[in-house]
Formats: sequence, C-alpha cells, structure tokens
Amino acid sequence: MTKVYYILLILFSLIYSCQKIKYYPDKDYLEVTTMIIAHRGNGGNTSFQNNSIKGAEYGLMYADGIEVDIQLTKDRTIWLSHNAELPDCGGKSYDCFPEVYDYEIIELDSCNGIEKNYYKLEDIFILMSTTYPDKYITLDVKMWGPCAFTSVNVFGVMKVIADEIIKLTNKYNMHNKVMAESEVASFLIYLQDNSDGIETYLSAWGDFERAMQICLEGGFNGISFKYKFDEEIGVEHIQLIRKKGLKIQLWTINSEENIKEALSINPDFIQTDNLNYFLY
Repeated sequence: MTKVYYILLILFSLIYSCQKIKYYPDKDYLEVTTMIIAHRGNGGNTSFQNNSIKGAEYGLMYADGIEVDIQLTKDRTIWLSHNAELPDCGGKSYDCFPEVYDYEIIELDSCNGIEKNYYKLEDIFILMSTTYPDKYITLDVKMWGPCAFTSVNVFGVMKVIADEIIKLTNKYNMHNKVMAESEVASFLIYLQDNSDGIETYLSAWGDFERAMQICLEGGFNGISFKYKFDEEIGVEHIQLIRKKGLKIQLWTINSEENIKEALSINPDFIQTDNLNYFLY
C-alpha cells in the first residue's frame, strides 16, 4: 500500500510539472519583514521538551511564532509528536498514534514519568488565543505511511487531520495565524478548499522551480523549503516566488552563518533551532 501511495504521489507531481512557470503572470511585488519561527516549539532550547506546552510557551514569548509536529489518534485528537511511532512501556506495546486512543496516550505519559510527555494541539491553541493572539503557528503534517493493517487508509487519516485543524482554528478564532506544511498536495488542496484563514505550504527538499509550479497549480500560499539540502537558494529565488504571489518558509536554519545569509535574502519565515541567536 505504501509503495502504491508513493507512486501515485510521484505521478501527481509529474502532472503538475507539465506547465512552465512563465505562464503565470507576475503580481505586485511585496516587501516583507522576515518572521522567526521557533522550530518544534522550543526553538532549540533544551531546557524544554520538543513539541511541549512549556517549549511552545517559550517559543511564543521570544519568536514570531512556532512550528510543531502533529499526529492523530483513533479519537480524532491531534497530539504533538514528531514521530507516529510510540514507545513500549510497562511491558505494553502502544504501536503508533493512529492505532491508539487518547486514554492510552495518557496512560503512556504516566508510564514514562517525566522522561517524555505528550500534549494536545488544542492546548497550544488555547495558549495562543488567550495569551499570544498575534503569533503564528506552523503545523508540520508528515507524508504519513500506515503503521499497521488497520491504519492503511492514508488519505482518510490525513483528511481527518485536516478536518480537526479546521475545527480547532474555527473554535479558537485562529484564522490567519495557522499555517500547514506538508509534502502531500492532496492534503493541502483539501485543507484550503474546506477552510478559511489557514495558509498552505508545500514542503520541498529541493527542485525549487518544480515546487513553485505545484504551488501555483494547486493554489497554495507558498513553499516550505529545506535550506541548503539539495539546492542553494538565493535572493533571485525569493524575488521570483514573491512576484508570483507566493510566500516561502526556510527550515531549519541554525548556524550563525546560515542565519545571517538567510536573513539577507529576505524570506517570509525562517524556522530555527537557534532562537538564542535572536535574543543575544
């Protein structure tokens, strides 16, 4: 099933790359102030757990926004976690998020003690809506693959994730503050077609022009681009994407040299694990 899914994704991308960017007219060029996003909530501050409430509170206090990773349980609850897989604890196997209920996540929390805790996305939305209403949040929705026979409905799971993001955004009036990034174009299309005020970003590890083509064809807000992974990106790339009316997030930029270089080309957002650089 996973193999077939990746083949379909590749075919989808190839179809979108048939046209040339030049067929899309330029728009008014907008100058922006680059915003700093604390990666995994804490922006690299190891005093706080990644994807945690305390980490997110720290990131929201000192950055323009935060980025967190999300997963979905059988109860349709979105939790913060980079990986779908869950650890064994107390002699019990917990498989992965789509295979467990919320009470099992709470049970796993108690088993782990203070070593590792899991938090709900809703708690972050409550924090933001009450204390940091002007800050941004980027939700990293991975190209998810089934982790057990009962969770093979990949597109079904991602549709539910989109529905829950929309529900939380509406519930806490977080419109125009929520951004979703994913490699899965169908997920982004569903999200934008069924929501208002949630920005969509195609995650890309290289091939800037193809990624931009997919964004233009799909009507996404922009690209979330892996910095210095497979392709160098310069000011001409930023100017081109902005002329097409798109935005760009660069991730994950940590060294002083790379931060200075990235700031000089003026992207819309920089995700970093070196939030301290901007504080001292």
